[in-house]
Formats: sequence, structure tokens, C-alpha cells
Amino acid sequence: MLGTMAQRITHDAPAANRYARSGAALLVGTLAANVLSYLFFVVLSRVLTSADLGGVGAMVNLGVIASVPALGLQLVAARLVASRRGDEARSRELERRMLHASLLFGVVLALVVSAASPVLAATLEVSILTVVLLAAALVPLTVLHGAQGLLQGRERFAALAVVLTLAGLGKVLAAFLAGAPMGGISPVATVILLYGLGLVVVATLGALLVRRAPRTTTPAGGSPSTTSRPRGGSGRLVRLVAAAVVPTSGLLFLASVDVLLARQHLSPAESGQYTVGALFEKAAFWGMSFLATLFYPAMVDAPRRRAALLRALTLVSGLGAMGIAMTVALGEPLIRVVGGPEFTVIAPDLWRFTALGVALSLVQILAYAGVAAATVRMGLAMWLVSGLAVAWVSLAGRTTVDIVTILLACTVVLVLVGLVIERETLRGTPVTPGTQTSRRTTQLSGPRRARSGQLRH
Repeated sequence: MLGTMAQRITHDAPAANRYARSGAALLVGTLAANVLSYLFFVVLSRVLTSADLGGVGAMVNLGVIASVPALGLQLVAARLVASRRGDEARSRELERRMLHASLLFGVVLALVVSAASPVLAATLEVSILTVVLLAAALVPLTVLHGAQGLLQGRERFAALAVVLTLAGLGKVLAAFLAGAPMGGISPVATVILLYGLGLVVVATLGALLVRRAPRTTTPAGGSPSTTSRPRGGSGRLVRLVAAAVVPTSGLLFLASVDVLLARQHLSPAESGQYTVGALFEKAAFWGMSFLATLFYPAMVDAPRRRAALLRALTLVSGLGAMGIAMTVALGEPLIRVVGGPEFTVIAPDLWRFTALGVALSLVQILAYAGVAAATVRMGLAMWLVSGLAVAWVSLAGRTTVDIVTILLACTVVLVLVGLVIERETLRGTPVTPGTQTSRRTTQLSGPRRARSGQLRH
């Protein structure tokens, strides 16, 4: 027994060290991107009027919503390239096709938003030109997401961190240049134009990093893929992206709907209190989001899927527990620093917001596990629970504590649902991502078992 344990520790050590190095690089890149995104608005607040700043905020949020399919494309690209680890010829061809597909996806998204520009411009109180410029920016943004997915699938997290940081720098540079005259273009349109030009540069650099990367060995702990070349062309890719959009859109909705509900059901003062409390929720959620990115490629690979899922859930739970304990012990000092003394009324319940962010991070891990396995069960569950949360808050959300507690309860239920969905993986049952493996299938022997375990990408 001791010999077996020693062998296991020796075998796991390189993988653990690799995850530690990759995680550190990705953490730095993600943190830099988040800080630079914050500085984007800080700089703009000193350059633009309040009305123009509101217009930029509306455009940024519209861009987030419109780029949900691009995020789905990123996860699909990462899954497909991760499933071809060890097969360099197919990986090169896949990367070429995915970059081309991301360009086409971006053009389609741009055309859709451009077609809706009159309605969107009237609703958001900006010019049609501003919306069209944002639509054009979706093209390089989608290519950038595609390149990020390919880097993620290759587990080239240092390169991915560089791309994330450069994207953040591009946003800040656009903010600094926003005050420059642009031939009669409105300040809001100027910011979006500069932002789009920055995306062109970063997307080009991201694509070059993908195409010029060394293609050598398979990461430790993995094995060459036995997958065949994807069939079905662009139609099949659209279906894969659509399936990935279900959980990603559900996650973004669940992570943002509470502030909107608070604005609707609470008084202005209480909704302000909730907004400040939600900063701790967002910090816990987005602060640990890099872990889902880090472990996602390994969850695609059947031999590493269980270990990756367990490590991700364990790390999020451990870090989350420390964050919750910190807000319990230091709630009032923390809320004074973040929001000011007028918000200390929510200090005793600050841990609830942090716990909600931690639960959302666990949901993200389980959602990514579902995307890695090419299933939509977790995504459908997320939308079902989100609808339940909205209805529950509408009936019983009378205070700040009510709303955060309801969202926390619903999210915890969603975590339990995700654990049930992934029970076979967590038990160690050999289920290959991308297949619907039954108990009868796992009892097959010989060549039939080998065939049933193949990835179907």
C-alpha cells in the first residue's frame, strides 16, 4: 500500500507543479485584465461627462451580451483542440479552421447588431454610428475569443495571460485617448472606435501566438487523442457553439440578475446597499474564475477529467471558505473601506454575498465540466433555477438580506444538482467526455468497450 501511495504521489507531483505554475500565470493575467477594466472606467470618469460615461457603460454591457456566442466559441475551440492533444497535424488544421470560423462568426454577429442598430440606438440613447462601431468591434472580439480558446485548449496559460493583459491595456489606452478630437464624432463613438481598433491589434497578436506556437509534446498525464476529424462542417460547429452558449449565458444571467432584482424590488437606498454588498460577491466570483479556465482543458481529457474536476472544486471551496471567514471576522472594516461608513448596516450579512460568489464559482466549474462533456444538462438546470430565483425574489424579496439569501439558496441547490450530474465522474466511473455512457456500456469488454469510449467531437 505504501508503495502504491508513493507511486501515486510521484505521478501526481508533475501535474500539480504544472497546475501551480499555470495557475499563477493565469491568475496574474486575469487579475491584470480585471484591474485594467476597472481603470478603463476610472479614466473615462475623468475625461467624459456623466451622460457620455453612461453611454459607454451601456455600450460595454451591450457588447458583453452580444459576445456570449463568442464565449461559447472559445469553450468549443478549447474543447476541440484539447481532445486532439498529441496529434499535431490535426491540431494545426483545427486551429486554422477555428480561426477562420471565429472570423465568420464575428461577421455574422456584427451584421445582426448592425441590423438592430436603429432600435438599439433609440433604446440606449446613443447614435446609430456608435452601435455600428460596436458591431464592427465584435469581429476582432470574436477572433480574440477564438484565439483564447485555442491557447486555453493547448494549456498555454502564460500566452493566454499575455493576451488577456494586452486586451486590458487596449481598453485603458482607448480611455486615455478618448478626449482627443475625432472629426466631429461623439465622445461615446470615439471610445468605441478606439476600443475596436485596440481589439484588432490584440486579436491579430493572439492569432499569431496560436499559429506560431511550437508543436511538440503532450502535457504530462495526458495521452494522444483517438478522435476523428470533426464532421458536419460549419453547421455542426454552430450546434456545438449553441450548446456551449446555454450554460455560459445562464451563468452570466445568474451572476448579474441579483443587482437588477434589487434595483426593482428595494428602495433606492437599499438597492445601493445591495450594490455595495454585491461587490464582494463579484470579487469572489470573478476572482476565482481563472480556476475554471485553468482546469477546463483537463476536464475534456477522459484520463484527467476526474482529477481536474476534484482539484477545481476543492480549490474553489478552500479559497471560498477563507474568503467567507474573512468577511465574517472583518465585515465592518471591509465595508467601510469599500463603500464607506453609511453602508455598515450590511456588514453583519456581508458573508452572505461572499458565499453567493463562492457558490457561483462552484457552478462555473460544474458548468464548464458540462461543456467539456458536450452536454447541456447543467445549462438547462441553470436557466430553470434562475427562473425560480426571479420568481421567488418577486414574491418574497423585501429586504437586502431576503434577496441575497434567496439567490444563495438557489445557487447552492444548483451546485448540488451539478454534483449529481457529475456523480459518475466524481466516483471515478470511466465516462468519456462527449458521450452518453450508460452502465451497460461500462460493462462491455474488449473492442466494444474501446469503441464505446471514443470521443465524439
